[in-house]
Amino acid sequence: MGQQAAENLRQMIVEAVSAAIASRQKVKPEYMTHLRGDTLVFKDHPRIALRGSIDALESEIILVQIRARELHFTKLYRDLEETIGAIRWLLRCEVSGEPVGEWTLLGLSPKELREHSHHPSQYYGMRHFLPTAEHGEMVAHLNHLRTKARETELAAYRAFKGEQGQVSREDILTAFNRLSSLYWIMMFRYLTGEYEDRELVEVEASGRHVHLSPADVERLFGRGYTLTRVRDLSQPGQFVCKERVSVSGPKGTLKNVVVLGPPRTETQVEVSLTDSLTLGIKPPVRQSGDIAGSPGAVLSFGEQQISIDRGVIVAKRHMHVAAADAERLKVRDNELVSIEVMGSRPAILQDTVVRVSDKYATYVHIDYDEANACGYEKGVSCRIVR
Repeated sequence: MGQQAAENLRQMIVEAVSAAIASRQKVKPEYMTHLRGDTLVFKDHPRIALRGSIDALESEIILVQIRARELHFTKLYRDLEETIGAIRWLLRCEVSGEPVGEWTLLGLSPKELREHSHHPSQYYGMRHFLPTAEHGEMVAHLNHLRTKARETELAAYRAFKGEQGQVSREDILTAFNRLSSLYWIMMFRYLTGEYEDRELVEVEASGRHVHLSPADVERLFGRGYTLTRVRDLSQPGQFVCKERVSVSGPKGTLKNVVVLGPPRTETQVEVSLTDSLTLGIKPPVRQSGDIAGSPGAVLSFGEQQISIDRGVIVAKRHMHVAAADAERLKVRDNELVSIEVMGSRPAILQDTVVRVSDKYATYVHIDYDEANACGYEKGVSCRIVR
């Protein structure tokens, strides 16, 4: 009887080993997945459910990041990126079994996160609130992330609780609890203006245009003629005129070129490099007013025609800065800076000249060659790249 029992045990061991080897050689069932290493579990295992919740939370953060970038909340974008890094670390700790260890988020320890979220009047000068549509889009997004973080915390509790409610990974549970607190803090920071990017400058695209001298206004449109103001431009005192002229060069003509007012001391034509190919001339890239040695062109309006022997330039990309904004942007007159234009095709434009004056409004001006390269749309902003 004893010998038979031993034989039966040996046979069971052989069969078990064979089954284990065979299981490794077979394709993993679709309804199972790896918990860790070769350990397979059903897909509704609580820890697999936790990983799914973590994955969902991360995907939601990325969507909010995209919107933050569109709205030019750069600091908020970076803070959200930091939370993604923290979540990925927690996932690694869950899978590997290693402890979370000491950590901070946005410069705050777990204890400080709790304090800041529970006592916002002390740290942000505002009381707790119930988010509503009146708080705006970004608060709604951050509040949604807060709720997703709470769901992930509950998934973590279900994954690590014992039969009596005790938990085996309190470090992971604490981290997810503080993460939901963090999104409260980000809402407070947003509403108190901490995420406003004070280095953003709106970009305007300038099409081809002409500045006429008083004498050339009369030569084209008649003695005593006054340019007709249609609308003001962003720069104080500058305006778009009703009048249009044609600009001709050796190879071709640009028609319906807008005239800008008021008249200037000397006539100047500003075109893009693409326009210069149509005209068949090679204008230099210059600051407005610097026309020495530049080529001329023929300007016409109806039967009236004048020739200028100089004045055609490609405007150097530039930033008008109101004197009051120079300190905020940390720039000085005639400084050359690089700017990042945040269009649909973001690009860094180097050698942008800064022009500071109390007569300016703060805007960046680029031509349409540059604008098209950046995926420019009205309302796009840029920042100075340090």
